Amino acid sequence: MSFHQDLQNFTRDFHVASLEVEYMMKTPVLNLILEQENLKFNGGKYYYFEVDTDTTEDDVQDYGVNDQLTHGRIDTTKRVMFTRKNFQKGVTMDFEEELQNAYDNEDGTKLHDLAYHIVKKTNEAGRLHLRKLIYGAGSDSGLQVQGLNSALIPDTTYGGLARSQANHTNDWWQPAANTYSTTTYATETPISIDWLQRIMLPLLDLNADDGVVIVGNTLFLALKSEAQARSMPVKDDPNGKFKYGIEEIMIDSMRIIRDPFLSANYNTAMGLTSGQAGALERRLYILNMPDWKLLVHPKKNFLMTDFFDQKQIANGADFVLARLVFSGNLICTHPNRSLYLSNVVA
Repeated sequence: MSFHQDLQNFTRDFHVASLEVEYMMKTPVLNLILEQENLKFNGGKYYYFEVDTDTTEDDVQDYGVNDQLTHGRIDTTKRVMFTRKNFQKGVTMDFEEELQNAYDNEDGTKLHDLAYHIVKKTNEAGRLHLRKLIYGAGSDSGLQVQGLNSALIPDTTYGGLARSQANHTNDWWQPAANTYSTTTYATETPISIDWLQRIMLPLLDLNADDGVVIVGNTLFLALKSEAQARSMPVKDDPNGKFKYGIEEIMIDSMRIIRDPFLSANYNTAMGLTSGQAGALERRLYILNMPDWKLLVHPKKNFLMTDFFDQKQIANGADFVLARLVFSGNLICTHPNRSLYLSNVVA
């Protein structure tokens, strides 16, 4: 077997084995999508969905014995459309690195398991990039995967539909039951359990049946401290060991999920300023998870291509090249059952 084929087999095995851990388990939003089995492998240039806009209650008639009965039909469906977004990462290994990877030392060991290292770093790069896109500023017309904010900032175009509270354009497609305007969603608000219960109510009224709250470390610890002050949990066992503290928070029917990426440490990488509205540490998301789907093209599903020898190309260099490729999008079919607040403080 040639060295290149050997390298391809090794890297393919490593890549496939690490996909779920690297991309899903280490990113809370994607892990929650996996729980809902909403990772879909779809082809095509566009993704179309028929979504429900309203009730048909207006067709209900109160009538007397001698009244004529009315009839009619109200169309409450609307087609929304999303485009596939793409990203890739080139992976190279030059001649000297090939030799290092191909040959063992006299004692049978390698100086460095280069194939494993390359794949791990490539998967990590793809995961970090996708995580940034989830909390980024993607749009219908942009190149980047559309993140949570694309669906959950009021008065923005989403799924091909313009939204305007002033003109009452597609109010049913606005986030959070249309209860937050483009200014109030960014109003500075101290977090508390009572406040969180109040803002959950409009979403619960809309049958948000599997909601989660996603916050960073600062806001999570504030909620945890308040919960502990109200009632400090104590666990004991027959061996006399006592454990104080809260391992998981659930308020009403919603889990509180901590995402370490929602931290001031990552603001610079996202082009954000700490301590201002929209900074990662001030974000709070309430997501109805059945409405969120990660759509992935079956032939570009974080696939890592085979290494190709660039020396075979005219004027090529002495290295091998592979690529990690992704094509798909993160979409929400009911933004009115989820919420984003950009200026929550501890």
